[in-house]
Amino acid sequence: MAAGRAKLGVVKMLESVRARIRAVDPFRVDIAIAALFVVASVIELSSLDSEGHNRAITVVAGVIAASALAFRRRDPLLAAAIFVVPALIQAAFDGFLTSNSTAPFVAVILLFYSIGRYAPPNRFPAAAAVLAVGMMTTLLVEGGLEIEDSFWALFLFGLPTLAGRALRSRVLLQAELREKAERAELERVERARGAVEDERGRIAAELQTLVANGLSAMVVQAETVPRMIDSGDLVRAGSALAAVEETGRDALTEMRRLLGVLRRDGDGLELAPQPGLGRLEALVERNRDSGLEVSLRVEGRRRPLTTGVDLTAYRVVEDALEAATEHGAGSAEVLLRYEADELKLQVSDDREGGGSERLPGLSDRVGLYGGHLRAERLEDCFRLRARLPLEEEG
Repeated sequence: MAAGRAKLGVVKMLESVRARIRAVDPFRVDIAIAALFVVASVIELSSLDSEGHNRAITVVAGVIAASALAFRRRDPLLAAAIFVVPALIQAAFDGFLTSNSTAPFVAVILLFYSIGRYAPPNRFPAAAAVLAVGMMTTLLVEGGLEIEDSFWALFLFGLPTLAGRALRSRVLLQAELREKAERAELERVERARGAVEDERGRIAAELQTLVANGLSAMVVQAETVPRMIDSGDLVRAGSALAAVEETGRDALTEMRRLLGVLRRDGDGLELAPQPGLGRLEALVERNRDSGLEVSLRVEGRRRPLTTGVDLTAYRVVEDALEAATEHGAGSAEVLLRYEADELKLQVSDDREGGGSERLPGLSDRVGLYGGHLRAERLEDCFRLRARLPLEEEG
């Protein structure tokens, strides 16, 4: 336990250090690097054997050239010019900046890499050319390079430049891919949100239709009651009133559910009958005609369902089959199981992908009736299961 805590503490400390390093201004880091090379150049050029060359101008040129590293990320072309100009001047005045020195050589290699890594496309050729031509000229003037060795010098300078350019391309590609992934995720979230809103709008419209149909039936049944009473048929009048009561109770139940769902503006009421499990065979046949091989199995004794539950069960199967077709499934199996207190639905298909973006809205629809919906990807199929509670049989 103690060892685990110690490791966790080390990890947190490293993450904290890395976060602090990333928070530091890169220009300040480059200034520190330049200062380090300035000190190293002064010490090295002051201690090297000048062999009769001009030490003073060499040291001054080394200080100015090393300071160019401060601009290696901010402006690589400016950094190349700052490095090359003093190098050429000291070479013309008998300097020895590139003769047997290590710090200036490492500095120019780092500068070539920085040009490849940080120079934008419109400034990269100029920066690379300025530094390459300037260094080649300096080496030739100081006598540290023969004409026939120029190719190898260019090869040596080109390697860090190409390495920096390759790393730049990779970083830009990763940034582009990350941006595309974030954009795709945002679009997916928006599509999912839109699918949920569309499904809620459809639920609201359908529930309104159910309520309107129920109220219409109540009005028709209530209109017959006075005539039955006038004719002395009290039995039929009582039955009509009981039917009005039952229909009104169902309509109130659906109205309570309707109040919890936002309906889109502009949707008109449609008084056509809503589909239910009685039309499930027709739904299966339509999907077969569209190319999806669907098998239907019903277990248990069929029972009368409330209109809302009947419609919801139908929509679950309908959406599952539509999603299977959209994802290129070739076959699907539909199972309905009537139990004492609930209706179980299961739709399995051989699609390659996952669930549809309408699943959240469909789950909301099932939840309105106290049910539960679950979709999962298995090894050999995609499966959607739903449970809808039923009223106990009297």
